[in-house]
Amino acid sequence: MMLYDAHGMCQTLVADIDVEGTAGARLTHDVVAFLERCGAKVIIDRSPAGKHHVYVPLLDRLSVHEATELVSALARRFPGIDPLPHATGAISGCIRTPGSPYKDGQGYQELVTDYDTTRRTLMRRNGAHVTAALTRALSNEIAAYRREKMRLAKPVAELEADNPVERLPLGEVVLSSKITMIVREGLYAEAGYSDRSRARMAALTAARRAGLDLKGVIARIEDGRWAGLAAMYQNATTPWRRLLASTEWPKAVALVGSTPKKTRGNQQPHETVQYCNTSEDLKVTRGEPQHTTFDEHRFLRRVRHALHAAIPHEFRTREGRTLAYVLRALLAAAHQTGSRYVEFGVRSLSLSLPMDHTGVSRALTTLREQDDPWITLERDGHGTKADLYQLHIPERHRESEDAALEAGKIHALRPAFRVLGIAAAEIFEAIERGHRTPHAIARATGLSRTTVYEHVGMMKAWNLITDTNDELEAHPERLTSVAEHLGVDAFLAERHQIIRQQRRRWLNYLTRFTRENDAWWEMTLRRAGPLPRAA
Repeated sequence: MMLYDAHGMCQTLVADIDVEGTAGARLTHDVVAFLERCGAKVIIDRSPAGKHHVYVPLLDRLSVHEATELVSALARRFPGIDPLPHATGAISGCIRTPGSPYKDGQGYQELVTDYDTTRRTLMRRNGAHVTAALTRALSNEIAAYRREKMRLAKPVAELEADNPVERLPLGEVVLSSKITMIVREGLYAEAGYSDRSRARMAALTAARRAGLDLKGVIARIEDGRWAGLAAMYQNATTPWRRLLASTEWPKAVALVGSTPKKTRGNQQPHETVQYCNTSEDLKVTRGEPQHTTFDEHRFLRRVRHALHAAIPHEFRTREGRTLAYVLRALLAAAHQTGSRYVEFGVRSLSLSLPMDHTGVSRALTTLREQDDPWITLERDGHGTKADLYQLHIPERHRESEDAALEAGKIHALRPAFRVLGIAAAEIFEAIERGHRTPHAIARATGLSRTTVYEHVGMMKAWNLITDTNDELEAHPERLTSVAEHLGVDAFLAERHQIIRQQRRRWLNYLTRFTRENDAWWEMTLRRAGPLPRAA
């Protein structure tokens, strides 16, 4: 069960006693006695392993910060209590309630408090006087907890040096892991900020840099995607919507407008296409110089059309579907750069695919070794340069060249489908292309009808698909919301940060050899003495 609601507020404190046996029972007795001295009415359950949970239902809701502070202070008073169920944040905080299957599948969480007492405690929850009594009794532990959190605060200059957004190789922009921790979980101290106000402004300026407007920020707060940011407005003296719209958002817009954007290489400040290769650090070059023309983009659309036509019979297996999506990632990269020659690192491509860089590398090897290949290797990677590939339409699919071409952006795998699955992505795109019935979708994709019905039902639950007059309709505008609810943006930001660190280590490795060569030449020239003068 989630401990926080969609606005990052908690209505039940939980002491997770992580001690088994007699010692655990004794600790549970001491914790319950302390809580009852503070006037609290509690509920107790026990796991098959002999560990206990002590629940304190509250009448007034507490924010993430307040609930975590109280439970962490209680854990300081009684070592053996695990504060993580509350301390993991507004989106991730959860607990196993009575009746839930145990984590190893052996048994269930058992209610220790009798049913009538449990019912009365839930009906007549603990009021504000209990929270106040707990705060007074744990004042020393709360002070120690606050001092510990203050030590996590980073200097302002260090916080400003961090990049608030991650610009992914295929053009998407997501909030960084640090800002995601603030807006989703409300853990501003762990992100290095000393108070909520500064953390809120950092989150809002990052949202503006990511291209969001005020309407988008409010929507994310209201529907629970940014439960942590919602909880950080709870103690403000001004209603959160008025404070956000009249004060904080205008300040964030002004701050972003007065700060020049960081550019990379020869990229212009207002350029929307991001030429970023994880095999490059500063100056990025994709293969041989190519001129972006309409014909080149038209060729890429012909490749896409041929690929869609080939999927039902040439890429029917699970491995085949993977190969098809690697090809789509190459197409998306080529469409971005305006050339059929693609020089993207496998780590860059993996960010838009449900696999890591090793899987992408194996798929590329399989594709280029086919008899009539979709891609050919034009140049091996070297140093900071990735492999250079050229896209082709195989001879067996040449009839697709004269077909009517689809408009719209060429996608790899859209972020929401990293979780929903490749089959869901294919069904969704088949509906977008005009296949509006399960029978037509199964014929167009090569998937079984059972698979189509299962995934259509799942996507209806996420409101990605609606059924009108026995015809299915796709809603691509809702994909971003679903991806954020599923936490895909947080995963991509973290993964991109790891890739940048790997790239930095690789560049340092190459630089070390350059420095050693320079030192060797310097030593050789010194030993040889001065060069002879020309006669």
